[in-house]
Parts: sequence; C-alpha cells; structure tokens
Amino acid sequence: MDQNLRQSIQTNTFYYFLIVMVLTTISQLSTMMVIVFGNITGKELLVAASVVGPTLIGAFGIIRLLTNFMVLIKDMDEKIASTNYGEEVQNIPIHILRFVFSGIFVIVAIIQLIAIYN
Repeated sequence: MDQNLRQSIQTNTFYYFLIVMVLTTISQLSTMMVIVFGNITGKELLVAASVVGPTLIGAFGIIRLLTNFMVLIKDMDEKIASTNYGEEVQNIPIHILRFVFSGIFVIVAIIQLIAIYN
C-alpha cells in the first residue's frame, strides 16, 4: 500500500475513533442527567433503550475502528516502521485498548440501567 494513502487512512480512522468516543460520551452523559434529574416514572423502558442502543453502537464502533487502526499499523513499510514514530505506534496495545474503551462504555451503561430500576 502507498504509505501516503496508509497515513491518510490512519489519520482519518483516528479522527473517526475520537468522534465516536465523543458522541457516545455525550449520549451517556445526557442519559445520566435524565436518570438523575428527570422524572422517568413509567418511562423506564424508553430510557433503558436510550442507554442500550447508543452503548452497543458506540462499543462496536470503537472495536471496529481500532481494529482498522491496528491493521493500518501492521501495514507500515520497513522505512516508517524503523523510525521512532513507527516503533512507538507499533508498541501501542490496540488489541487490548479496543476492548478497554468499549468495556468502559458498557460498564457505564450497566450502572445507568441499575440506576433506572432502583
């Protein structure tokens, strides 16, 4: 793969990852505000659906984007891989981080669901 194209895709993938993280965080924070400050009596299922839907979409999106990022890093040519940048990027444990980031959102969603039904 052309390294300029790879770099462009890698940069765009990282930005998409950040966008998914921000949107999922905003979604969970706004839902938490409704749970804490709103009167959700009789609307528990609706609020629970607004927790589960974005969480699943965000978690799977994070896993997919970081998997793409991992594949792009593996596709570095030898010239870039041997630089300090290349070595540092290859040392990022993306195979673990993709599950850590998505797991955080799932844990927050579970806490929100517990708060809804208590």
